[in-house]
Amino acid sequence: MHLPNDRTLRLREELGVVVIGLAAALVSVGFHHTIALADEIRQTVAENVHTAGLLPRCGAVLCCGLLAAGSVGVVRWFAREAEGSGIAAVIAAQEKIGPVRALRVTCVKFLGGFLALAAGMPLGREGPSVQIGAMTGAMIKKALPTWLYRAIAVRLGAVAGLSAAFNAPMTAVVFAFEMLHQPFTRQNCYETILVSAVADYVCRRLEGPKIELPLLHSGLPDLPMLMPVVLTSILTGLVAIVFQKSLLTMHSIFERLADSNLRALLATFGIGCLLGLALLVAPETLGVGHELFAGALTNQMTPVVAITALAIRIPLTAACYSTGAPGGLIVPAVLFGTLTGQAFSAATASHFAVNTADYHAVCLLAGMSAGLGAVFRMPLTSVLLTVEVTGTYRRLLEIAVAYLVAHSLLTRAGQPDLYTALAQAHMRTMKHDREAAKRQDEAAVTEPATSS
Repeated sequence: MHLPNDRTLRLREELGVVVIGLAAALVSVGFHHTIALADEIRQTVAENVHTAGLLPRCGAVLCCGLLAAGSVGVVRWFAREAEGSGIAAVIAAQEKIGPVRALRVTCVKFLGGFLALAAGMPLGREGPSVQIGAMTGAMIKKALPTWLYRAIAVRLGAVAGLSAAFNAPMTAVVFAFEMLHQPFTRQNCYETILVSAVADYVCRRLEGPKIELPLLHSGLPDLPMLMPVVLTSILTGLVAIVFQKSLLTMHSIFERLADSNLRALLATFGIGCLLGLALLVAPETLGVGHELFAGALTNQMTPVVAITALAIRIPLTAACYSTGAPGGLIVPAVLFGTLTGQAFSAATASHFAVNTADYHAVCLLAGMSAGLGAVFRMPLTSVLLTVEVTGTYRRLLEIAVAYLVAHSLLTRAGQPDLYTALAQAHMRTMKHDREAAKRQDEAAVTEPATSS
């Protein structure tokens, strides 16, 4: 006996899924180009002020502060749901958000993301892409004719957004079930695969076929390679613990001190000025981190440089994300793992390696997978994302072992996954705000009685 939701989709329903995939992919690609433009503007400014005088440098610092404050300002004034990565908001929204609100969230995500990346905030584009795709699905749900398929449009749009963000269609499919809690039925599997494939096709047609983080490697895994995998994973897990504690601490401090929009903007302006100082000293440490990824992938980075980049980006990422500026955490987690793997590979290559290129690739893969596993605890998503963005299907054993080591390390250390910890912190803040409002209401009631 087949369950109702396991029936075969009709042609009109399949057409609706295709429309959602097309629209979400187009909007996500537009967001990617917006982010790329912000990155180019920041790099141009960094090149021009590098040899400029004191006044232009001070202007660049203040400009970063204003851009960062503007990013948080548009979120707080127009759509608080657009804070941070937005994945938690997608889970909460599901089918409840209306098309007008969805359009507002999308516009805020575009503008806020552009301002945040132009300021140099070291955040990723994947979280906003997921939320933008989900909001596109919400708008299409109401706009499509009644004969087209409109069920679970928000989740399907989110899947399309993630597929377009990384050119990783299978990662987006498993993400729908692991993170978005999509019911695991045959019908949902088919819909999810279809919408992810459509979005990936659109993205590749518009931006060209590419692997986000290509790694050179050869041969099959050798058993001794598991030793550097385990060591790299442990080091990445320790880095993830530092990052998670830093983020949660700064998030708590920011929520406590920036209890009004004005204070939040002033605090963000100060963080933006710190980004401006980093722009003058080490501009490659800002933004998504393309130069850092390139240096690690080509093995052109010394251990000192990799560790220095980690020391700069971890507190900056924690501080920027705590402000609520639009930006994701998956890319930072991958970059932290990549830098850790690069530092370990460069420092120990002469002791462990027979094939230097393979050894370097294995260390980076272990760092990437361990970074995702330590922060997010999504086994299928983490392993598949590492495989798809690097094209290293033959290193699946090392990738899986790295995830397992990091996941186990963080679990034994009593650290929850980062999204769960942030959700718990948000719930505590909301509870505190409700209690404060209740006390104010009680005081307002008793005050007239006392005066009379």
